[in-house]
Formats: sequence, C-alpha cells, structure tokens
Amino acid sequence: MFTLWLRRAAAYILRIVLPASLLSQLIGTLLFGKSSPGGAAETWIGCASLLVAGVISALSTRNGQSWAHQLLRLQVLDQESGAPISALRMGLRELAHLADFASLCIGFLWPLWDSQRQTFADKIVSTVVVSVDRPQ
Repeated sequence: MFTLWLRRAAAYILRIVLPASLLSQLIGTLLFGKSSPGGAAETWIGCASLLVAGVISALSTRNGQSWAHQLLRLQVLDQESGAPISALRMGLRELAHLADFASLCIGFLWPLWDSQRQTFADKIVSTVVVSVDRPQ
C-alpha cells in the first residue's frame, strides 16, 4: 500500500512538480533576469507553468499512462469499467488535483487510508491508479 503511494507521489513529482518548477524558473529568468521574480509575477508564472505541465502530462497519456506512469509501472483506470482513461480524462484529473491542494494537500495523502486508494481528484473523475506488472 505505502509503496504504491510512494510510486504515485514520484510520478506526480516527475510529470508535474519538476517540469513546472524548471519551466517557471526559465520563464522568470528570461523575463525578469532572475529565476524567482517575486510578487504577482512569480505567482502567475508558477500557475502558468503548472498548467503547461498538466497539459503536457495529459497529452502524453496513452493507455491510461503518462510517461511517468509508464516509468513507474502505474496505470490510471476508470473506476467502474476498469478501462484505461483517455488523454482528455487525464487532463481533467490533473485539473481536479486542485482539490487535493485546496485541502492543504490532505487529498494527496488520502490514498493511504482510503479503501479504493483514491485521491480527491480520483474520486472527482472516478478513476483508480493500479500497479502494472509490465509496461503497457
């Protein structure tokens, strides 16, 4: 259980957090000459970078797996049918992760004790994340 959660967290860091962080630093450096311009500019750059990382993650989805899910042998499935989700649904799921953040990140920890191992985002879009034995 905890191992699956760690892999899910690592996949999120690899596909969203790290790219968004690097992109925001690049944009800040190009526009303001420093990686952290501060104030409203930094907030807007950070939000835009998260959005871009989420879109890229969604567009890279094949068979319910982004590149990070493939790397860590995870797959996102529809909760009812068990079928892999589409890129559009992955994008909606990435957007729904705002609920995980809005709950002071408790939503990201929720799979540790939830019977379906779902984050709040998973509950919103009716998905589950499973471990796969081999890359899909």
